[in-house]
Amino acid sequence: MKKLAVIFTVLSVYIVAAFAWWTYAHIRNSKQLQQAEIENLELMPYRATLQVREAVDQEMFADTNALKKFFEFNYPQLDLYFMPDEGDPLFNYMIVPSKNTFDEINQRYKRKVWMYSLEGIVMVLLLFWGIIWVYHTLQTRLKLKRQQSNFLLSITHELKTPLASIKLYLETLIKRDSLDPQQKQLMLKNSLSDVTRLRDLVDNLLTAAQLDAHKFNVTLEDVNISELLHQTIDKYCMPRNLSSRLETVIAKDVKTKADSLAMEMVFTNLISNAFKYSPGDKKVKVTLSTLEKHVNIEFVDEGAGISKADKEQLFDLFFRAGDENTRKTKGTGLGLYIVKNLLNLHHAEIIVNDNSPSGVIFKISLPYHA
Repeated sequence: MKKLAVIFTVLSVYIVAAFAWWTYAHIRNSKQLQQAEIENLELMPYRATLQVREAVDQEMFADTNALKKFFEFNYPQLDLYFMPDEGDPLFNYMIVPSKNTFDEINQRYKRKVWMYSLEGIVMVLLLFWGIIWVYHTLQTRLKLKRQQSNFLLSITHELKTPLASIKLYLETLIKRDSLDPQQKQLMLKNSLSDVTRLRDLVDNLLTAAQLDAHKFNVTLEDVNISELLHQTIDKYCMPRNLSSRLETVIAKDVKTKADSLAMEMVFTNLISNAFKYSPGDKKVKVTLSTLEKHVNIEFVDEGAGISKADKEQLFDLFFRAGDENTRKTKGTGLGLYIVKNLLNLHHAEIIVNDNSPSGVIFKISLPYHA
């Protein structure tokens, strides 16, 4: 990423320098052209005087009016002044450059300076916009590629572990007939647990794919959110013997419009996330309360917390803090992406705050329908 930033910085500096030189060269050429036009204008009265005198000598003009018409037609850039007090005006006159012509030359030069300057600025801004857009696009692609690589590593681990466990249990059951019923029951129970884990993983994959393709629809109906939260907590915690580490403060009979299956998935992912990142001896707290027209649900853990940089990407698809090769916690980077998008479909929001002294608070705010 640093190499990419250096390349784009050098390219940007080169483009600015190139267009600055282009603008300077055109302005310099315009200045030279202005000076040449002024010099030509200053020499023009001498040529005009010679031509007029030659015409007067050949008696081409009967009076000053004829001379003036001839002069104005051939030399519109000059002014002719007759001096009748000093003799015959046909022989006594003064030719000088017109002030309007000088003004036109200067105005033309200023217009060119503005034109080249604006063209240079506009082109630099457009190119900068293009460079920034390309840079951010490459950054996004590189980040997505890295996240997808991490996802492939994590999903491989998440799939291999339960499959290997199920295979081991089945092979043991087949090869060892001497196992007592209690051992068999334990192996079958553990196998079913691994199958459930695989099913949940597949469900998450399908849900994430549908959300990403904007093909996931929710059906809003009256739901007792208090009961749903209790049921989800029991379904997750009891098989894993986590009830002793859980503290709940859940208001009774809070109802709202929601999709019960989608909200169960949201609660499951947030509960799983809280336990996953909490040390084994720390508590996880879940609260539900109402405030004005909102249902507030909080999932509080006492883990290591989340950095400010990671919070900005926390709900991105495939995002997981750290690198998959060094990360110890299980996961695929789908859970919080699913949570965020399902809540968006409910017109709800989720906020991430730091817990004190350590850990994270995920706060959901749902519209309340009493």
